[in-house]
Amino acid sequence: MIHVLQSGDAAPHYSDRSMLEIALVSALSMTLGTKEVSIFQLQPAGTRLLLERSTRLSQDGISCRDTDFESPEVALPLEVREEMEACVCDEQAVAIEREGQFVHCVPVAFDGKIAAVVEIVAPRLLTTAELEQAEGFVGLYRNYLSLLEYSERDTLTGLLNRRTFDFQVGRLLMHLGANVDPSVPARDERRESTQAAAPHWIAVIDVDRIKRINERHGHLYGDEVLTLVANLMRESFRHRDKLFRFDGVEFVAVLRRAGNDDVSRVLDRFRERVAAHPFPQVGRVTVSIGFAPIRPGDTVATVLENADSAVKQAKRGGRNRICEFHAPT
Repeated sequence: MIHVLQSGDAAPHYSDRSMLEIALVSALSMTLGTKEVSIFQLQPAGTRLLLERSTRLSQDGISCRDTDFESPEVALPLEVREEMEACVCDEQAVAIEREGQFVHCVPVAFDGKIAAVVEIVAPRLLTTAELEQAEGFVGLYRNYLSLLEYSERDTLTGLLNRRTFDFQVGRLLMHLGANVDPSVPARDERRESTQAAAPHWIAVIDVDRIKRINERHGHLYGDEVLTLVANLMRESFRHRDKLFRFDGVEFVAVLRRAGNDDVSRVLDRFRERVAAHPFPQVGRVTVSIGFAPIRPGDTVATVLENADSAVKQAKRGGRNRICEFHAPT
């Protein structure tokens, strides 16, 4: 697998995560002589778990979802695939025969839970030695993934960091500029055509008077406020929206396609949730939010500048409010 990572077989324009997944499926295919290997990510959706295929190697070549803004080629409830559900619940490899082929499911344990399942389709049942070899590759993949996750995330809150924001939003803008829709909803999530044409959005979330909190209570309590705000963000936004924290006290959310009114409601509910949350020792904390659409032709800098302009307007208006960016006419 290390050889595949170093060989340059994966196109350099892919993200680090995609190259890592391509390396895994390629190594498994070459070592085991199988023609089809897939990686399914587990994503929470309400009370259910979804299987979302992110990378697949088959006789047709390799396909992968290169950013989190691209909808998966396959998205289905975990319980639909009994063998994968057993793999996740029992936290061990599972194999079944289906239509003359043997489907092997290997769990990927990460951060204390099963985060993904590797599916290996072979014309015969893998031997114990082959399965152990596959699990060894998966373990190596998991180790690399841990390093990658560390590089992509803010150390205090665990949200994605500025470097990851620049890459992912840059990829999104590239797709939009090429008139490629990377986020057409999966079959079970199709919306009306008017919604499908709605833009992505960026929201800048600024904690009001955080400097005063640090001065009165100390930076440890200030950091706890930031951590709790990050937790409330995770609980408030959709699982496919992406959440970031930049240096300082600024949070950013990039929301998938939605109408203006829907975005306003989501952001205002989050604002109200923060205002109603009891912060230990500190008491009441509020946030000001500015949001703007992400349009073809924008740059990463423009997208941020528009949302920053809106959040400054929210603060000038009295804080603890949301404000939408409107381009000057």
